[in-house]
Amino acid sequence: MKNYVPNLITARHRVLPDYFKESSRNKGNSTTSSGGFLWNILALAVTVAALFTWGTHLGFSFSLLAFAFFVSDWGRRMLELKLQFYFTSSLKAGIWGVTLLLSVLTGFQYKGRIDLDNEKLRLAAVEKQKAEAEFNRKETLRIDSLRGYLSLAEASLKKGSYAKAIRLYNHSARFATANESADQRRLHEGLALSYVRIKAYQSAIEHYNGLNSLNDEQMYQRALCYLRLGRKSEALSDLAGAAEAGHKTAAKLYEKENPLLRRVLYYQTVCCDGSYSPSNAKGRGACSHHGGVCDWNKPIYETYRKYDVSSL
Repeated sequence: MKNYVPNLITARHRVLPDYFKESSRNKGNSTTSSGGFLWNILALAVTVAALFTWGTHLGFSFSLLAFAFFVSDWGRRMLELKLQFYFTSSLKAGIWGVTLLLSVLTGFQYKGRIDLDNEKLRLAAVEKQKAEAEFNRKETLRIDSLRGYLSLAEASLKKGSYAKAIRLYNHSARFATANESADQRRLHEGLALSYVRIKAYQSAIEHYNGLNSLNDEQMYQRALCYLRLGRKSEALSDLAGAAEAGHKTAAKLYEKENPLLRRVLYYQTVCCDGSYSPSNAKGRGACSHHGGVCDWNKPIYETYRKYDVSSL
């Protein structure tokens, strides 16, 4: 690179004296003035704004970046070094004006797009509120219908109108969902009891099985259904559970259906003092130290249930 040598031509022979004066703009290591520092801060702020708007409007972002580049001190210096010219005040004002105008024009477009996006969000929120309101209205209507039919069915069940109760319970099932555990329980309990009353035992069992848990009366009723269908093992299991929960009628029926039986395990030699022969001896000398033998073959029994419920 060629370097400028000052004072190479004497002053009286210079055609353009001012051209050969070394100015501060031709120095490579000129310092940034306080004004230039402020312009750089402005350029940095505009650059951040351009990055912030990048995803919404590219034209606005590019115009901001161009404005920041020409406003910044380092941007002007880079152009002066690359293109070998000097930014005069009029040139700077013209470029700033053009980039600022572009920023304003694209800024209006950016604002319009933001307003459009906000309007879309507002309309989406309104539609969501309408959908939620409509869902809540339908949900309220559904729950009211469900509980209304349940109440009518329960009233018919109390009056002994079992066929009508079953019809109303089945109609209420059209409005039931799995989320309403209390109403679902009312539905299954009512249908199970109604089917028991009309002796539809298999249908009653299906609705008892639809309950998450059964109380002692429900276990007893299901046991009766099992007995009517000849399913002894399931009946005994329910009777045992109801009896354990304190249901007295279930306990009596369990004793009847699964009585305690007795059988002989073995025969034991009994001494006259009431003790058993330790070796269960059968010959001479048995119980010699216990007053002799009073019973050679006393049967020893064990009690057991007719059906082993634990294995059912």
